[in-house]
Amino acid sequence: MSVIGGVGEGPVSQFVVISKQIAEKVVNEKIQDVVSDPAKRVRELQQPSPFSQFIDIKI
Repeated sequence: MSVIGGVGEGPVSQFVVISKQIAEKVVNEKIQDVVSDPAKRVRELQQPSPFSQFIDIKI
């Protein structure tokens, strides 16, 4: 476990280190997801909303 800014090895600093590691992992996964399939987000946005069946809007 690394020391954060000279704070020490207390529970708060350990929590911060673990949270930072988890956040870095999530961000890296999102980056890899976009790099591997750039059009995925567009396809997700183009899918109809599950609530669209309840709304009948005529233009």
